[in-house]
Amino acid sequence: MDTADTLALKAAEARQAAGLLAAVEAMEATLGVAAALAAEGRRVDLAGLEAEMGRLCAACLVAPEAMLPALRGRLAALLRLVDALAMRLAPP
Repeated sequence: MDTADTLALKAAEARQAAGLLAAVEAMEATLGVAAALAAEGRRVDLAGLEAEMGRLCAACLVAPEAMLPALRGRLAALLRLVDALAMRLAPP
């Protein structure tokens, strides 16, 4: 692989990483809104959450290797948010 190919690959990986991090941040925001609504006693519809989380996890499986450690931490944080939301939504 020549230098131009290497640079193109690195640029593609950087775009992929940026898109993936943006998706993680969007999921964090979605979970934050859902938690705030649940805290106010409002009804929360999570119908699309599972599908979106599945797409996010699938994208993580093909993430550039260099970003895997950071992704693990971000996904662990998402799991904690999901668990906290589940506790809020659990019947008393």
